[in-house]
Amino acid sequence: MIHRFFDDRTGSNAYLVWDEETREGFVLDLGVPPGTVRAYAEERGIAVKYLILSHGHYDHAYYADDYAPLFPGVPLLCHEDDKKILSDPMANVSALIGKPTAYPLPDQTLADGDTVTVGTQVWQVLHTPGHTPGCICLYNAEQKRMLTGDTLFADGGFGRFDFKYGDKTTLGQSLHRLFSMDGDTVIYPGHGRTSTLREEHRTLGYFERY
Repeated sequence: MIHRFFDDRTGSNAYLVWDEETREGFVLDLGVPPGTVRAYAEERGIAVKYLILSHGHYDHAYYADDYAPLFPGVPLLCHEDDKKILSDPMANVSALIGKPTAYPLPDQTLADGDTVTVGTQVWQVLHTPGHTPGCICLYNAEQKRMLTGDTLFADGGFGRFDFKYGDKTTLGQSLHRLFSMDGDTVIYPGHGRTSTLREEHRTLGYFERY
């Protein structure tokens, strides 16, 4: 199961993902207040095993310091290449909104091909750099679902590459990788609504004319 949370302050989505049988789950992105997420999980008996960042920008890590007290002992995970984003207020964009912040570094790092397992669900880590060096997507092949962070949005969108450490060429390569996968895969982006890879294949056209 996947439940989307949204926060007006950050304008970003966060997701609670769990296995219905074992009630084990993880949270992707920390741009919503932790109390809201914990209350939802507790009401449904969901044990959160991991806190994961799709990347290190402020709107996805905004409440990171507040999660540890409410989710004690739950490790924070992100890609190795975004540690420098989290610790750099210019790179994580917090300085550009007038609130320069260094966010917590991960307890564990992720790499392409790693897996995150909750109950019987296996989510593969796809390293999709470009928006940031350490952007990741999480892909469940059995369920044909993908959490795309800011790599890919619905309605022909993709993450900006003009922030510090962004790279247009690398983002294009990441998008080509996603669109080589099963088009029926439902995507859950870091902003906006859900869609499918097939519906968003047009993004490549938008991107190449950018």
